[in-house]
Amino acid sequence: MTRVPAKVPPILPRQRRATTRDMQRRSRGWEHPEIRELLHGRRDLGPEPVEQLFGDDQLGIIPARTIHPLEHLVIATGERDAIIEQTDEGNVLTGCYRSENDCRLIFRHAYATIRCTVRTLCDATDVHLAFLNCLLQEMQTFNIQRPRSSRNDASGSLCTTFEFQAEPLYELQGIAWRGGMLQISKISLIP
Repeated sequence: MTRVPAKVPPILPRQRRATTRDMQRRSRGWEHPEIRELLHGRRDLGPEPVEQLFGDDQLGIIPARTIHPLEHLVIATGERDAIIEQTDEGNVLTGCYRSENDCRLIFRHAYATIRCTVRTLCDATDVHLAFLNCLLQEMQTFNIQRPRSSRNDASGSLCTTFEFQAEPLYELQGIAWRGGMLQISKISLIP
């Protein structure tokens, strides 16, 4: 009696979702020479407290994978566009999509204290917000999550101000934002 080997179907690779580690690997690409040039190659402390608002002359779309300089910071977009638009509360920096946004705000100087006023929209997916050190690595992170059952519920949105005070020699150089729709209305920077 001869045995015929059974045909075993090949095992297909499992689809996997992007993990936090994958996102951190992608964020390493923000060490861009053009950003360093706009920062004048320095990581000095800011000379005085400043407040970054988004003025009417800055309204418009910031295309994906571009660098957009402002007075006190540089906006570096990832795989998705960002936009500076008018709202009832004033002008805000926001994304063009409900999810998969990816944006870095790199300060022209380092600062010891940051205050960032943000608002999530009612239909946004989970948001990841991080403060970056002078090496542009995440130093402190915040995750804003909505229960899956209420993602399409138009019952309201979260409005809050995040404040972070860094220790001397560990000053902050920027903000990273990934994931869901977020509106950034004001950033206060204190040396």
